[in-house]
Amino acid sequence: MKKKIPKLLILYASAGAGHKQAARAIRQVAEERSLAIAKDIDILDYTPAYFKKLYRGSYLEIVRRIPELWGYLFDRSYKYKKPTLTSRLHHTIGNMYLAPLVKYVREFKPDALVFTHFLGWEALGSLRRLKVLNIPFFCIVTDFTIHSFWISRYVNKYYVATAGEARILKSHGFRDKQINVTGIPVSPAFAKPFSRTKLRKKLKLSKGIPVVLLISGRYNLTGYEQLLASFKDVKQRLQIIVLAGKNKLLMSRLKHIAKGLKNKKVAVYGMVDNMHELMQASDIVVSKPGGLTTSEVLASRTLMGVIDPIPGQEMRNSDYLLEAGVAIRIHDMETGGPKIADLLKSKRRLTIMRRHLKYVSRSRAAYEIVKDITSTLK
Repeated sequence: MKKKIPKLLILYASAGAGHKQAARAIRQVAEERSLAIAKDIDILDYTPAYFKKLYRGSYLEIVRRIPELWGYLFDRSYKYKKPTLTSRLHHTIGNMYLAPLVKYVREFKPDALVFTHFLGWEALGSLRRLKVLNIPFFCIVTDFTIHSFWISRYVNKYYVATAGEARILKSHGFRDKQINVTGIPVSPAFAKPFSRTKLRKKLKLSKGIPVVLLISGRYNLTGYEQLLASFKDVKQRLQIIVLAGKNKLLMSRLKHIAKGLKNKKVAVYGMVDNMHELMQASDIVVSKPGGLTTSEVLASRTLMGVIDPIPGQEMRNSDYLLEAGVAIRIHDMETGGPKIADLLKSKRRLTIMRRHLKYVSRSRAAYEIVKDITSTLK
């Protein structure tokens, strides 16, 4: 008798890139291993256009213009155990705007729902309460801390990055068998064995000169210019790769700054399709500590330089990295270059920090999660 392959519907919300990347990683692994028929969808695509723009845009605008306000809102609603006005409002919004999503789920007929974002499970959970939908909910938390919005009575099992998150879930009444500390799922490309020496040869990087990878985010663009310019005061030979993303103006300015850096080999790129190779070839990756970016860096067994974390989840991600001993915090962009160079010159310090990486690097999280979900469904 032919075994039935389960159908997984993976739901994310495009409020930040990390939720989508995690969903995609789960789908890719399910397809690669032929363990499930998997589809990932953006929950916001099933809401009115104005709501999608408001939900996604309000978050981006707040963290860009008034990050302190986001931090305040995050902290105010972080630890509730009983429903608050904020949580009730969020759940009401989910029920009001997600009727098309409910319809799609019923038509798709999945064997399980996998969430990489908390929006949607209130409306879909209502179907379970009414016994219209009788399938399990799995939740993948995409940061190194668990906000109260992630906590739902409808979730059958959680996949989290840290033991600290597991303890919080237990304080909310979840049992050990409902929690799995797997790490945050990253692209299968990060799980493949690699040689840093061979990668540097492939990328035309010198073997014995430290490599610094700078990843620019969408905020504080002036800061990235200041950071690159700060390497002017560094006498040490370095290879610096700068990723400017889609911002062509930033790329132009960074290339101009790069010309003035003596004794440095600097390459400035826009969008790239080999992020895993660039991270794995580097000695340190300098970036904002988003949950997925952080997980990719750790999966690459590379140290991190934390810059400009958003108050709230990114600040807590930063705390996790610093406590784990695998990152440095760059508070002032103008002096970031010398601070990075000081670390790269200290062989003893580098050895200790790199030793810590093996305890927090989870390159195969997506494989563990898919295997566990499909085993549970069997």
